[in-house]
Amino acid sequence: MKLKHFARDLGRCTYCPKLCRFCCPASEAEHAETVTPWFKMSLAEMLRLGRIEPAGEPAETLYHCFACLHCRTHCRHGVDVPTALAAARALVLRAGGEPDSVRELLARMRASGNPWGEDLGSRLRDGLDARFQVPEAQAVVFAGCRSAREPSVQLEPLFDLLEAVDVDYVGLAVEVEVCCGMPLWQAGDLEGFTAHARKVAAVLSRARTVICPCPTCAYALGTLYGLHDVRISARVLTADAFLAGALADRNPARTLPGQYVFHDPCFQTRYLEQGDGPRQLLAAVLESPLVEPEPWSGDDASCCGGGGLVPYVLPEVAAQAARIRMGQLAATGAEKVASCCPGCAQQLGAVAGGLPVEDLIEILRRAYA
Repeated sequence: MKLKHFARDLGRCTYCPKLCRFCCPASEAEHAETVTPWFKMSLAEMLRLGRIEPAGEPAETLYHCFACLHCRTHCRHGVDVPTALAAARALVLRAGGEPDSVRELLARMRASGNPWGEDLGSRLRDGLDARFQVPEAQAVVFAGCRSAREPSVQLEPLFDLLEAVDVDYVGLAVEVEVCCGMPLWQAGDLEGFTAHARKVAAVLSRARTVICPCPTCAYALGTLYGLHDVRISARVLTADAFLAGALADRNPARTLPGQYVFHDPCFQTRYLEQGDGPRQLLAAVLESPLVEPEPWSGDDASCCGGGGLVPYVLPEVAAQAARIRMGQLAATGAEKVASCCPGCAQQLGAVAGGLPVEDLIEILRRAYA
């Protein structure tokens, strides 16, 4: 993936009248023209043409992107800004011009295999019942680094739910890197990402099905790996897609009260185009219909602020984006937020505050278990 391959899209963005700036969570959070999709793509074009150096303030601006793909929703040309910017960051990285915060993030990723630099493998093994750690199972759960940080919160509900509905052929993938490697790709370390992907794929290919609680991981394993010539022979599914089959012929033990508003994770709805699945599962267990934060719903949903490298390298920008999104959700009058991504639950619940945020799997566990 080289920046020159995006010349057509870079030209379109450079001469565009900036119709997508209103839907960019970075520009909304920072109130700055210099972080709009138009400006970042213009910088990438100047970088491609050799008109600016791949270092300093222009290079730092390239990281003010949540990779949410919301700008594409409003682009008549369907330009993929996040992928073009990843190629631009690869140039910056090769020149050694990345900001210190990105350099530190990459050092943690290379040392530990995850963006926090923690021993998440041990935390995962120690924090989840040993009976679920069956890597040779027909179907394995790829935890992802966010779920691995809190296995009792993020993973126990999934296995409890599977037990409750008599699904006994799913185990936890424990002999594998717990991060899909997406931070490497988003930082522009494309060689590092490919090497990381090969290690993950070598283990996961032993299974027939890989289940991802995090839709970002599902996109990375199921789509992005293939674009880098890394193949996983197993079928990759989001957790909700797998559960839709497991719960198809079952009625919930109870329906749940309360008025929920649904938050669409960017990778679930825009990248994977699977926003309807979680809604259908929730409709089967909630007493009241889901509320939608119109007009910011579905393909037009705003980002929670947890995407891209922004939470790691620009945490206050990420927090402000989360507060903006929580404001949209709270304005519906709902009592609780439902979502289907551990990153979104963390960003909206712990960072933004406001309404309680519940993950889809936890809601389903209460209904079926």
